[in-house]
Amino acid sequence: MKTLYTLCLFLGLTFTTIAQQVEVMNVPFNTSSDDFAPVVTKNGKILYFTSDRSGGRQKIYVTDRKGADWNAPEEINGDANDGKQVGAPTLTPDGLFMIFSAYKHDVSSNGRTDLYSARKIAGKWTDVQNLGTDVNSDAFDAQPSLSSDGQTLYFVSDRDGGKGGTDIYVTNRSSSGSWSKAININELNSDSDDMSPSISSDNSTMFISSNRSGGEGGFDIYTTKRSSGMSFGSLTNLRTPINSTADEYFYSALPNSTTAYFSRTNSNGDLDVMTAVPNPYPSEPVLLVQGVVSDAVTKLPLGTAITISDLKTGKKVANLQSDDATGEYYATLTAGHTYSLTASKAGYVFYSERFEVPTTMQGNTVTKDIELSPLSAGSTRLLIFFDYDEDKLKEESVPELERIVDFMRENSVSKVAFEGHTDDVGADDYNDKLSQRRADAVKQYLIQAGITADRMSAKGFGKRKPLVKSTADEARAQNRRVEMKIK
Repeated sequence: MKTLYTLCLFLGLTFTTIAQQVEVMNVPFNTSSDDFAPVVTKNGKILYFTSDRSGGRQKIYVTDRKGADWNAPEEINGDANDGKQVGAPTLTPDGLFMIFSAYKHDVSSNGRTDLYSARKIAGKWTDVQNLGTDVNSDAFDAQPSLSSDGQTLYFVSDRDGGKGGTDIYVTNRSSSGSWSKAININELNSDSDDMSPSISSDNSTMFISSNRSGGEGGFDIYTTKRSSGMSFGSLTNLRTPINSTADEYFYSALPNSTTAYFSRTNSNGDLDVMTAVPNPYPSEPVLLVQGVVSDAVTKLPLGTAITISDLKTGKKVANLQSDDATGEYYATLTAGHTYSLTASKAGYVFYSERFEVPTTMQGNTVTKDIELSPLSAGSTRLLIFFDYDEDKLKEESVPELERIVDFMRENSVSKVAFEGHTDDVGADDYNDKLSQRRADAVKQYLIQAGITADRMSAKGFGKRKPLVKSTADEARAQNRRVEMKIK
């Protein structure tokens, strides 16, 4: 327990459950030192945690799953651990962006403990940055928890103006990457110590630890649901066997899983990582999207930027990266929406795909592999939308059109051809003219955005070049398209 307090000093709705036998167990990689703050990424394949097993100095460790077992943990590579005390990481689902707590990090600080971000590049955690004064204070700021879309950050602070000893705060990330001024979440806090927030993959189910009155003893884990904005329902104590007369912290529920991880003090007063199976308080099921990005010619994996947007609202719901070594990417989405997925990388034509996720897909895993074509001979299907039998660009086409504008500006010597296509319904002559008008509409949008006309051509092919030779509705939808080809 001694190290958690070091971290604290320096790093600083009602649920109805069915009676079930919950088994709480130690993980095999616990030591006689403090091991705590577990967080799992990549659909449960990788686990990060904090330990002072190395000479009493807290550092972040990582282990990966091999079948039913975990491999021996290792210190993470890179610059993130370059502080006197470092720990309590939180990561995006792809495992490539981290926010962590550190006391006296080599990167400058604002207070005695600050929050920092880092990116995993070529297998190392680098690009360490202090989150700045809108998030960090001159007090203790630590124990972060990121929403699955990476846009909302919860954390703990004992700064002036709180309700208790330590309170839970929240900040939101803007489109530019900066964080908003942190605010106190009054509904989660008490006049005691409220710590270790953990927002689940549904971005609604929240777990915290608190030593408020009425618990099983010491610090207990509580849960609640976020209803809207930053409004939370009443807190529910998880009770036994999760909570005990010892202290419990850092409850982390895996998405679409019966497993949860948390931390508990043992008989020696040290912290251990524990599992709870089945998790008696699971979060709502989500859709897990995964895949591999590769070069369309060489088939080698690529590290790319990936954006997922809600096509109805236009809101970006995930900004992530594919791993530069394996090409793998992971995202967590809510079913019942229609999304666009875009992957881009310098030297390649960007890739876009539209996909619908019915509510029946909730709790499933979808694999979407992506191939990017090199600029030298690349082409891509554009997410351009028209009403039936119309050539006027629909509003949901704007994000894709702006991507084309950005692409043309970034590749100032590239010339492209827009090719319009229809399905097999209607006369050849009519479809030729309709597809021509649609290709012309895309070209005209770019001209109005400042792209010179001599860099673009537009040609309608009607129904003569189908992607799928079928009269099924799904096939016809795929055949109604505008493609962009590099000349």
